[in-house]
Amino acid sequence: MRQLAFWILFFIVANSLHAQENDLEYFIAKAEENVPILLENENLQKIGALQNDMIHAQNNAFQVGASSDILIAPYFNNNGKLLDITTMPSANAIGYDVGITNGGLYSAQVNVTRNLFNKAIVDNLLFQNKMGIEALQLTSEDIKNQLGKNVTDTYILAYQIQLQENFTKNIIEDFEKRLSVVELLVKRGILLESDYLLLQVDLENRRLELDQLHNNFNNAYTQLGNLSGVEVIEFPVLPEPKIALETQMDSFFYERRFINDSLQLTANQEVFENQYKPQVQVYGNSGLNAVELANIERKAGLSAGLRLTIPIYDGKQRKINAMQNRLMYENLEAYKRNTEIQLQNNLESIRDQITTAEKNLADMEIQLGKQENILEIFKGKLVQGQVSIIDYLNIIQNYRLMAYTKMQAQTNLWLLYSQFNFTNW
Repeated sequence: MRQLAFWILFFIVANSLHAQENDLEYFIAKAEENVPILLENENLQKIGALQNDMIHAQNNAFQVGASSDILIAPYFNNNGKLLDITTMPSANAIGYDVGITNGGLYSAQVNVTRNLFNKAIVDNLLFQNKMGIEALQLTSEDIKNQLGKNVTDTYILAYQIQLQENFTKNIIEDFEKRLSVVELLVKRGILLESDYLLLQVDLENRRLELDQLHNNFNNAYTQLGNLSGVEVIEFPVLPEPKIALETQMDSFFYERRFINDSLQLTANQEVFENQYKPQVQVYGNSGLNAVELANIERKAGLSAGLRLTIPIYDGKQRKINAMQNRLMYENLEAYKRNTEIQLQNNLESIRDQITTAEKNLADMEIQLGKQENILEIFKGKLVQGQVSIIDYLNIIQNYRLMAYTKMQAQTNLWLLYSQFNFTNW
């Protein structure tokens, strides 16, 4: 008895886990996990984080490098020599002015530089980079929202086909039972053989329809797998989609995007204006520096200094840049106002459509129940040979059309839920 209970529990848990691996939340999670563009965005954010280290390295760290120069400036016709390298040429020698070249240069040095008092400059660069990273994060959220809608809509359409397929299977099973009854009635002379053939033809049509629905479901499921990055090796039953309407948001995505875009404009302007801040740089070098080879071993030494740079005039570039940023900010404000109006209009429209769709679906439930009652009555009369096959098939067709209409209405309602959640964020 315990073993039986264990196996029952095992199969219940296994079926539950299998269902969880094929529900809507599973496919959305897989899509967010597998879609390449989200991985690319994540890596770009990591690159942005590394850029902070790059900014500190470029602006706060000592920059150390080595340099070497060998310059030869010979003189022609110097004291009877055709070619001579000297720092004391004769008056008749031909060559560069000795005051410029000193006859040559022999240098091998280690150079060190570092920026001082540049915290404001570095902070502006870090803030600009931070806004860039936040823009990437917002882009990832936008991609996930669009991806979630695409997966949800595809799942809903696949589930609709699955409902139609199951409905058609039930119709076929019922037809097969009716066909056996009609065959007996034909043998008893209650119905004509043509009635039997008519029902048989309609049954074959339903089987062809079932094959087409089966192919359509497989195609829809494959598309769902492609969107989610899931390998499709079988076509399991899809659970009913669970779609809850999102509550009214305190703030919307477009508002956060506007704030980020505005801050990016501010950051870009501050970085542009870094060049107008006084900049102090300490520098030094050590090594060999000589103008002639004689006693070159004694020409080793070092030097150090401070460099101050103060911008004075740039042709009004600073003013022009500020004007450009103000115009771009005005553009952002205009888009924000327009987006706000469109969003509220769209949400109100979708709410109205949902209310109407829910009412229509409830009415269709009642109507379909009446159709089922009529169908059951005709089934009983068919067994007694009191109705014609044509009348029975007409009732079946009416019932089928009503059932398909209800399925489509339910699908449309789920799609409206999906559209509302996609818009309301």
